[in-house]
Amino acid sequence: MTIPSAARCYPGRILSVTLPAAPGGTPVTVGGQNALPLVPEGDRPHRAAVGMEVGTGVCEPPPSLARAVENREKDPVSFAKACVEEWGAQFLFLSLSGCHPDGGGQTVSLGARILREVLTAVPCPVIVGGCGEEEIDAKLFPAVAEAAPRPVFLSYADEKNYRLVGGAAMAYGHGVVSWSPIDINMAKQINLLLSDIGVPAGRILIDPLTGGLGYGLEYTFSIVERIRLAGLGGDGMLALPVLCHLGDAWKAREAVEVSEPSWGDVVVRGRRWEEATGWACLAAGADLLVCRHPENVAAFRGMAWR
Repeated sequence: MTIPSAARCYPGRILSVTLPAAPGGTPVTVGGQNALPLVPEGDRPHRAAVGMEVGTGVCEPPPSLARAVENREKDPVSFAKACVEEWGAQFLFLSLSGCHPDGGGQTVSLGARILREVLTAVPCPVIVGGCGEEEIDAKLFPAVAEAAPRPVFLSYADEKNYRLVGGAAMAYGHGVVSWSPIDINMAKQINLLLSDIGVPAGRILIDPLTGGLGYGLEYTFSIVERIRLAGLGGDGMLALPVLCHLGDAWKAREAVEVSEPSWGDVVVRGRRWEEATGWACLAAGADLLVCRHPENVAAFRGMAWR
């Protein structure tokens, strides 16, 4: 039997993880590869998956993005349906940012209700993000875990809240997104901590924090690639699928500034800024992309390599 050269180069394999869907929906399975992207050899059983972010509360996207989504982002349920049915998102990242005092100050119970409504409206896999305020998220994640009528992934668990988020996920059969600030050692540590409290590896995704083009993307690329190489080299705590959220691309002045006509059409420019960020993440080894521009869903899905 001839052993593929990639199998000789990389003794490890990235664990396959499935994001479950509702009956009638299509689950998303990522991981399983034993080689880096763009390497001819190797086994890559699953393509990278592309999802879209659905926000709650006060949603004020930049003009270039607002035009692309036709100002439909204010109703999270109808927007979620558009993401899946019109724009082809394979999964959703539901951000309960509306529960943050600066995002609308929605109650925890309202956030849980919105989650139930979105899960009822769309059958695709869903990742649920907190609001980013520690005290509120301490109440929000357990409430969301209990309210969800089907398995989701909770985003995110870090060194401070991993017991809370991991415990809520295990109690109700959900998965967890582990988060670290562009640091491979911290990425591994969070997964070790989650493993220590009993969260199965098959229910963990790695979010290494994604910097946008020109604003930290080179650090993200380096860390994602190092995480992938460590996992392929046999480090089980890093041999997990990587999720890259491209939202930071829209914080770049170059993506949203309308007062610089010499920079070109801001609508095209904003989309390209996110697109360039996403391609770099895929080349580094990302398995899931969360984007905001609907046209990028088709672009990424059409070109994401196995």
